[in-house]
Amino acid sequence: MCIFFHVIFFDKMVKLLQSLPPEYVTMHLVNKIRNNPIIRSANGGYSWRLKIKQIGDDYCFVNGWNNVVKDIQLGFGDFLLFKLVDQSTFRMSIYSPDGCEKILQPKTDQNGCEKILTTNILHDDDDDPSFVSTFTKSHLKRLRFTKEFEEAVGIDGERTMTVKNLDGEKWVMDLKLDKSFKTKRYLLSTGWCNFWRENYLSEGDELLFKYIRREDTLLLAKVTKKNITKRRDKGCERD
Repeated sequence: MCIFFHVIFFDKMVKLLQSLPPEYVTMHLVNKIRNNPIIRSANGGYSWRLKIKQIGDDYCFVNGWNNVVKDIQLGFGDFLLFKLVDQSTFRMSIYSPDGCEKILQPKTDQNGCEKILTTNILHDDDDDPSFVSTFTKSHLKRLRFTKEFEEAVGIDGERTMTVKNLDGEKWVMDLKLDKSFKTKRYLLSTGWCNFWRENYLSEGDELLFKYIRREDTLLLAKVTKKNITKRRDKGCERD
């Protein structure tokens, strides 16, 4: 079920947090605070990863709410409407005091693509192998490695692999041998579906993965979102 709630933005000099309506908290948050929820703007291609923290009797967005305020240039009397689209993602629409929805300037790079998101975790090992993959419908259930990447990493058997996202959060996935093609390849299966859904990957996104040898971890190092109008595919089946 989709849950709606709203707040009124009263002051430009907003605090570094935003409290959630008590009725919403009572129904949906008590004893089940979501870890690092994402707020995505209804237009413009913006997204922020924050935290929900209990402060006294209030539950508030913290650790980044000030960036939301700055990025969308909220003003006195602006009206925010939130929609809970899944367990950890809110869709936010912004309205001016006269009730008209605000259209944000698209967050794009010089090539007209949605702005590149890069990891805040820096790795300087030139020896770490990487590969680029464009997200398509074939990626809904699995991520297949290139032969060159497998050889560079030295993958020689089925096991589990830890995958990090842009924020350094970790998922443990099954690494399996795919024998359905003439050329046998390894792929990530169980756990991959949750990864792309929770990181809001969609068709057309260009993904740069890098294997960090000293951590034995696959890092999603960069995402270039090339199709900001296409909605995320919801047809994810259990692995």
